Amino acid sequence: MSNVVGSLNSLIWIVFVIVIIAVVVWAVRFALAPRERPYRERTVVQQQPVRQEPVGSGGLTPGWYPDQNDHRMVRYYDGRVWTSETRHA
Repeated sequence: MSNVVGSLNSLIWIVFVIVIIAVVVWAVRFALAPRERPYRERTVVQQQPVRQEPVGSGGLTPGWYPDQNDHRMVRYYDGRVWTSETRHA
């Protein structure tokens, strides 16, 4: 009978040690877990779109002008940039 009580006592101590180890592991994992910040709704600020004025063209209006690369050709200016369109003068 004494042997059974000794075995039962040893079993209780083993379970107790396992529970202690599990609590320590849980506490360490809880302490090292990343914290989630509480959700906070952010205020949305609506901004007006930025208006960009067209780049100044130096006074040129859209049209055909003498090509600087070939005096026999004219090149089209669209009011903003020189295009690749050319034709004979």
